[in-house]
Amino acid sequence: MKVVSTNVGKPKNYTLDGVTISTSMVRHSVPDLTINKLRVEGDEFANPEFHGEFDAVVYALSADRYPEWEKFLNKPFSLGCLGENLSIDKLREEDFYLGDEYQVGTAILRATGPRYPCNKLNYSSGDKRLQREFESRDWCGIYFEVVQEGKAKPGDMLTLVKRVQDQFTVLDLYQAMRAKKKRQRDDAKSAKLIACEQLLEKYHKRV
Repeated sequence: MKVVSTNVGKPKNYTLDGVTISTSMVRHSVPDLTINKLRVEGDEFANPEFHGEFDAVVYALSADRYPEWEKFLNKPFSLGCLGENLSIDKLREEDFYLGDEYQVGTAILRATGPRYPCNKLNYSSGDKRLQREFESRDWCGIYFEVVQEGKAKPGDMLTLVKRVQDQFTVLDLYQAMRAKKKRQRDDAKSAKLIACEQLLEKYHKRV
């Protein structure tokens, strides 16, 4: 998997249906990322109490799905507009197991979970359908915590360096969270997922 764009964002105001909010959802391309333990340099958040946690410092998303989003929105939609720091040429959530460690550039990152969409997607895109559509697809992207600080740039490879379990993927967690929200939870599957040592405590109630 190859990095095709590295992106950072700062809060901007967006208005939808007469309501204005501030969000850094839309990120812009930069020549490289400096990835520190607690933040990516250049990233800022409108609500830091809810974003920028140590276990979700870096967000990666698949670049090859952007044409589908452009088709859905019926307008150009550039890499970074869905909030990712790393736009990867072809990323598949079912390939990332919870706890996987990946090297990108000189940084080492650990996969911790999916991004569950909030309504800020609607504001930043100007389309009030986007949050629901994003939620319905299995294209959630990957959150990472930082094991080793470093730099990453377009052209770098995202390479698996350590796998600690092969039972539960980021996609499994996302689907379980979505099922819980829709009151369609599979209790047996949820119990097995909760027993996974690599599942962060913050996800327990959400599955």
